[in-house]
Amino acid sequence: MKLVLLLLAAVVAIILSIMLFFLAYGREKSWTLIVGSPDRGQLQIQSFKRSRTDNDALACTSGIRTDCDITLPSFEDRPEILIERLAQRIESVDPLARRVDDATNPLHLRYVTYSPTMRFPDLINIEAIRRDDGRTGLLAYARAQLGKRDMGANKARLKLYLKEL
Repeated sequence: MKLVLLLLAAVVAIILSIMLFFLAYGREKSWTLIVGSPDRGQLQIQSFKRSRTDNDALACTSGIRTDCDITLPSFEDRPEILIERLAQRIESVDPLARRVDDATNPLHLRYVTYSPTMRFPDLINIEAIRRDDGRTGLLAYARAQLGKRDMGANKARLKLYLKEL
């Protein structure tokens, strides 16, 4: 019986130590230390294969892809203007979003954002495309770095980001 209590106390002490480290070191930095950087570089959204798990969401203008969760219209703005408007929108509605691309390509955006409590990292890739009709098409992909299900968080996030475009 003493051995069981001693083992239980050791397990509790280890769990508490991990939790304290996680909080002291910082939730976002801890996840990066554990699983690596969530930024995987610019994604070719027009042609990539979606995640096999239920932890992503894809929004796109009609006719660009057939597997979109959110269908978007074509936009009148030039691609670079639409991307700039979207960057401003993301930064105004998501205080946990951090832009991770170098802003050298005016047709692409890439952000890492985090869940409010545990700071689970998610990556957002956005691409604007000039359509043949002169309008702009948009693709936005959000994917959780951790886990197999995000309970609709990335779809809700994309809807929030794209709401007032």
